[in-house]
Amino acid sequence: MPTLSVTEALATRCSTREFTDQPVSEDLLREVLTLSSKAPSGSNIQPWKVHALTGSALEQVLESIGQKVFSGEMEEPEFPTYPPGMSEPYRGRRSACAELMYQALEISREDKGKRIEQVLKNFQFFGAPVGIIITMDRVMGEAQALDIGIFAQTLMLLARERGLDSCPQLSWTMWPNAIREALDLNQNEKVMMGISLGYAEASRAVNDIEQPRIALEEFASIRGYQDQKL
Repeated sequence: MPTLSVTEALATRCSTREFTDQPVSEDLLREVLTLSSKAPSGSNIQPWKVHALTGSALEQVLESIGQKVFSGEMEEPEFPTYPPGMSEPYRGRRSACAELMYQALEISREDKGKRIEQVLKNFQFFGAPVGIIITMDRVMGEAQALDIGIFAQTLMLLARERGLDSCPQLSWTMWPNAIREALDLNQNEKVMMGISLGYAEASRAVNDIEQPRIALEEFASIRGYQDQKL
């Protein structure tokens, strides 16, 4: 039975980039996905479609996608990962995040080859035993994309509560046609994200990065309490 509170699951969740080969049982995966469906969505339309892969099914899909990814031929992404001309402080936060990761991996800024190798591990689900692709119908819009994010966070917290680790990945949105072909999906399915799921390799420093968070005062405005009599 799960033993972590929501707070503990949130505090111990991180983007895991090295996994053991320990399999995730089908019963556990089904439990996490079933409970994740309790996530809220606008007017309860539940726009998410989940494609969970493991074993030979995962291997076949990765091989199919890998042939295109490693060919160097680029696709048109489903949507930009970051806005063009991203300004401060967001650009600085992004750079700092990457540097912490590469420091943990002991990959220098000058070692472009090793950095590219690390990026390409995205398209192997970082060796996780379960790879998840989340799609939604192409007629959906930004509001439903928010629903997808809520669903994904719910899934990752439920997984952490049960001792699993994960990594959310927008990188898969860069190869939507390869994914649709590998999964035999039609063009109406828009690739929204991927999630690597399994058990973290605890000895790896890259799985022990504590990314900084800005202070409450930097992102929140709380109003009205000064008018209340306690």
